Amino acid sequence: MAGEINTTGVITGLLPSLHADSTADLTYWTLTDLIQWMDEGCKRMARAAACFIERDTSITTAVGTASYALPERQDTTLHVSVGTTGVRPASLIELEMRDPTFQTTQGTPDHWYEDGQGWNVGLSPAPNSVGPVALIMAAWPPALDAEQVNTLVQAPGPFAGYLAMYALAKAYGREGEMEMPDVAQHCAARCDMYEKIFEKYYGAGL
Repeated sequence: MAGEINTTGVITGLLPSLHADSTADLTYWTLTDLIQWMDEGCKRMARAAACFIERDTSITTAVGTASYALPERQDTTLHVSVGTTGVRPASLIELEMRDPTFQTTQGTPDHWYEDGQGWNVGLSPAPNSVGPVALIMAAWPPALDAEQVNTLVQAPGPFAGYLAMYALAKAYGREGEMEMPDVAQHCAARCDMYEKIFEKYYGAGL
């Protein structure tokens, strides 16, 4: 996914709609509220559309070790390569039929698999050398730190509009002096529109 969105820039654009000239002038909401709502919006979009695709290279093979823990934010593995060579996906049943001792047989990996819980990625044959493993995966977006400004979200430009609408829907939907259900509903409908467009473009989410 190309592009970066600065959360501070999104919030700055929201200020007139929140009756404030700066974050210091926010009366009915806090900067923390807005960042937390944008974080919720990122996670909601990840469930709606497969728009957070990453390449992870944190795994390094060890001789004779077939299984490796998946990255923390991984949800769906799309492609695996060992070194510079892509390997094919396979089911456990397929690998057992090919070699009942596939989890200990060593060689140059040509297939990958996931364990029953989906917490590890396995290589078959088990690697006989040390080297990098690259995963292309659908992932949960990194959590936004409510105390950190200028956080960058890896997303295309239109995603900034989605985050803005999501934060406004939450702000005016919260019970209190500034509650405006009609505004909140309008913003929520705009969010639904964004989600459908992103799903159409990127495919179904997590």
